[in-house]
Amino acid sequence: MRLKCMCLMILLSGCVLQPVDLVVPIITPTIATTHWEDASMVMQGICFESALDAAEQVFVLRDEAALIAFYDAADNSQLCRQPVTRNPFDFNGGRLLVGLWSHGQGCTARHEVLGIERDDTNRTISIDLRFITEGDCNYELVRGFWAAFAGVADYQITVSNQ
Repeated sequence: MRLKCMCLMILLSGCVLQPVDLVVPIITPTIATTHWEDASMVMQGICFESALDAAEQVFVLRDEAALIAFYDAADNSQLCRQPVTRNPFDFNGGRLLVGLWSHGQGCTARHEVLGIERDDTNRTISIDLRFITEGDCNYELVRGFWAAFAGVADYQITVSNQ
């Protein structure tokens, strides 16, 4: 019996001592993620009712004054029960915010980025989105897409939302 246990321990210890190759996935950014960063946290303080009221409008906020005016408009609409939480955004270096809210019905909602084209010659950015709702739930859904771009303060921004 001792010999069987000893053999089993040797076999098990041999398994533990084997080197393990770790496979690290390589994530290659696509065009959709190379020129922008997710800025949805900036709009986290906007209530559902205010976002629903602004659904399908594209907003391009180029400086701090525009962001303050945006928050003021949400507060002045009196759609939110409390003043909106105003989250800061750093506009230095020609950074700007662009975004919208989409409205639909279902269980879940999301935006799929189909493409982002930045043309430095013509100073334009074109964003192509697809708004997707899934499920047969009878929920009214509002989902925001907010992105930050750097070095494009004077670019013309267009957003297509399918």
